[in-house]
Amino acid sequence: MEDPQAYSKTLEERLDAKRERLDAVDLQNLRNAFKVFQAAFRGVSQVLLKKGVIHEDPYKYELKISEVTNPPEGPFIESDKIDEMSNRISQFDSYLDFLNNYYQFSCEFLTMGRIKRMLGISKYFNFAQFSDTSNSLNTRALAELVGMIKKGTDQLSSGIIADSVGQLDKATREILGSLKELTNYHKELYKLQLRQIVLPGLGLDANFIITQREDSIRMVKRKFSEISTERTFYPELVEEVLLEDFTSDGPSLREAVLKRLEVEVEKKVEKSKERSFKATILDGVRVLASAAYPLEDALSKLADNSAVFELRDKGFIANLTKMIRKMFKPGDKGISYIIEIPDPITSLRTSEELDFVKFMEDYSRKAKALSGLLQRGGPAQKRLEGMNEDQSYKFLVRNIEELQRAHKLFLSLDDFFRESAEAEEKTRIKSVKIELTTVKGAIIKANQKKHEYVSQREELEQMKRLGIRDV
Repeated sequence: MEDPQAYSKTLEERLDAKRERLDAVDLQNLRNAFKVFQAAFRGVSQVLLKKGVIHEDPYKYELKISEVTNPPEGPFIESDKIDEMSNRISQFDSYLDFLNNYYQFSCEFLTMGRIKRMLGISKYFNFAQFSDTSNSLNTRALAELVGMIKKGTDQLSSGIIADSVGQLDKATREILGSLKELTNYHKELYKLQLRQIVLPGLGLDANFIITQREDSIRMVKRKFSEISTERTFYPELVEEVLLEDFTSDGPSLREAVLKRLEVEVEKKVEKSKERSFKATILDGVRVLASAAYPLEDALSKLADNSAVFELRDKGFIANLTKMIRKMFKPGDKGISYIIEIPDPITSLRTSEELDFVKFMEDYSRKAKALSGLLQRGGPAQKRLEGMNEDQSYKFLVRNIEELQRAHKLFLSLDDFFRESAEAEEKTRIKSVKIELTTVKGAIIKANQKKHEYVSQREELEQMKRLGIRDV
């Protein structure tokens, strides 16, 4: 039988190589898979919100999150389904957001406990078998809500739903595959630590272990509790160590462990074409396109607010003023507001007369253009994919700047309507703060992708200047 110390040394070397591979490659792929998962899930939830199938969670911003966990999974009565699923979908998105923004994707941070939490959140809805006959209550309920959209006549929304569910299925498979690899690493690391710290000095031999296996495990547990009072004891992993180190099947079991941990060395292929980072740009555009629905909702609310103000102007003087204005400006549709736009750098506010009708027309077109980018295989997406890297980058930058301008105008109009409303009008004025928060989040994330792309390009140029050819 192979010397246990020699095996432990080989195992430690394999684990070190495996950790480096996981940290550098696999866990970064896991991070990307969770980001795709969240983006696709938001695609589904935003369509459901847009169509009024579910509603905004009134407690969304009161949810305090310190760790990833699952939303409620218990049963509910049919009459509460919309309220309950609206809250669960909102909480699910919040936990995904926490995971993507606050988790560190490294072997050290992603412990067995956190792996279990990530498994739980990725299986909360079963997108691999997504149907209204699922055994999972949450999956079945969500599939029923999605089915309401598919049965409708809105082909764009149905297409977004179908594409998003497909992405969720694919991302789930990638997530589960990565978590399986990470779990295997932590199990073997745990077993190595048992060999190095706990087993020495116990005086266990093969005969005792074979005939008194339960007693052997209890002995290990006593020693384990003396050494570590905080760590979890896994009797099944202790049993694996005993079988690998003290039984006749040990050599084949240990060989299988080393084989599972083996890191394949990727062959370097001479690259004939320069590396492209267009995928990063496309990620940024997709994030930005998710602002389409909240933008439409905000436009609808501002139109309602304007209607409240226009109801004031029904007197003789107001009508005379409109008639005179039309005589001198036939193209003027007669709705404009003086708004104050803040400068984010100086905090100074500048007054601007806003043609409200043109504003509504311009940003309705903008929202429609953004929603077109969400349609898989649609003309807008095909045009974007047909652009070269430089063109797509300029497209992203231009759209970020346009949405930043939109955000300022929407915010200023929101302030104008609320501050200018008369006492009896205030209850009819609708705030667009929630929609603008979503739009701003999309702008921030798209900007992050833009900066990530610029950093990648700069790094590539620096490598070229240093004479590194494999770029």
